[in-house]
Amino acid sequence: MFDLISLIGFFILGVLGWVTYKVYIWPIYITPLRKIPGPPSKSLIFGNVNTLLTEEEPQIKWVQKYGNIIKYYGLFNQPTLFIADTKIIQDITLNKVYDFIKPPNMLADAIIIAGRGLVLAEGEDHKRQRKMMNPAFTHNNIKEMVPTFIRVAFTLKGLIEDKVNLGESEINLTPYISKATLDVIGLVGFNYEFNSLTSSNELAEAYDSLLNGPKPILRFVISMLSNYIPFVRKIPIDMNKRFNNACEVIERVSKRLIREKYKEAENGELNGKDLISLLININKTLPIEEKMTDEELKYQIMTFLIAGHETTSVSTCWALYLLAHFPHEQDLLREELIKAFPDKSKFNPTFDEINSLEYLNCIVKETLRIHSPAPFTTRTNLNEEVFGEYLIPKNTTIMVAISALHKSPEIWGPTANDFDPKRWLDPSVTKNVTNLNYLPFLTGTRACIGNKLALTEFKILLSMLIRNFVFKPIEGFHFNIRTMTANKPSPYLGLTVSKFEG
Repeated sequence: MFDLISLIGFFILGVLGWVTYKVYIWPIYITPLRKIPGPPSKSLIFGNVNTLLTEEEPQIKWVQKYGNIIKYYGLFNQPTLFIADTKIIQDITLNKVYDFIKPPNMLADAIIIAGRGLVLAEGEDHKRQRKMMNPAFTHNNIKEMVPTFIRVAFTLKGLIEDKVNLGESEINLTPYISKATLDVIGLVGFNYEFNSLTSSNELAEAYDSLLNGPKPILRFVISMLSNYIPFVRKIPIDMNKRFNNACEVIERVSKRLIREKYKEAENGELNGKDLISLLININKTLPIEEKMTDEELKYQIMTFLIAGHETTSVSTCWALYLLAHFPHEQDLLREELIKAFPDKSKFNPTFDEINSLEYLNCIVKETLRIHSPAPFTTRTNLNEEVFGEYLIPKNTTIMVAISALHKSPEIWGPTANDFDPKRWLDPSVTKNVTNLNYLPFLTGTRACIGNKLALTEFKILLSMLIRNFVFKPIEGFHFNIRTMTANKPSPYLGLTVSKFEG
């Protein structure tokens, strides 16, 4: 009995010693990363995570205070790097892109939601998928999607107009824009009518549950903990039930969509220009070693569904938020749109026409600078690296500080934090902008493959809304900006909306 008690005691002491070493001794006194400047840890369990969750973009202040290579403490006090040095970013995104992978220990929820499609594939799998998918995203294919963007934009406009006609002026725009972009990706991605704008749709409800549910900080913490303690997702609390039910819907709908496409292919009817039809037809022509598996094609559907609608939805929300708070910029954009499309009932721009609008381009670029779809991207190094004068052990968590670069006074001048679309017309500013310091869609082989699709859809939705409505802030309604939990107006985009009669 004594031996058993002693054994249990030694085991407990061993566990406590190991935990103490991992969360305190190693991060503070032993790791080579201890030499890198950065904010002190606030907690042995949560490090600086609470600061990132509750303050507005603290990483920008950290970079400005400590430099372009900084260390902060993540969950369980583990050292994490924020990088805003363009030479290092060039290595991560271009020169040695496959030596820096997405951290496997941080992807539990992402894999469940998006699968191992192009966004989460690594190494040779990513090279093969990217090469195979490039032909589906050609300039000509995107041009042919424009009528679909316009059709959904008219539906969105009509629904908002109906609310205004009924006397409603203070409108929650988040669900409308999210459903519009889901309907778009359904059509251009799979030639599938979700009709989520005009009818109840289980997929729209699933994504709303995942992305717009209550308690965003708690949702984020549970998601992070699930990477270390998978059992966390099994705890029968309401938040986990919603998450698991939503993921089940996404999985089921994705399987159904791919089955339907294969059935069309078997019947010789797969002639559409939607993305998944193009991919299946391209796949047929490839040698066996270059083909995608059925599972990989399903993953692409899951990836299109989350990335293809959420990015554009969030960007459109931020653009409306900014234009509501800067009415002069909203007026300038509307003037350009009136000149280009005098009869708003016949709004039918081509790809080239919508992309030729100078001030619209400025608004879009500035929105993506101020509120990038991804304020940071996370990597881990497969090999030991040297960043500047610092040795970086392999398997270090590294975050490319996109939002810090986008608001760096060294690049954008003293008004770096201000929304100023006209900066994009100033050669003294734009001469400093490169694909290593302006990264709304990343750069290199891991850049967003659908960036032209997203940009064109964004421009058409925004143009339709600004051409038809005037947006103003709701007096007394406040937004939170929390880029770590969800880079969107929180709790939702509520604005005062009135019709523009001109």
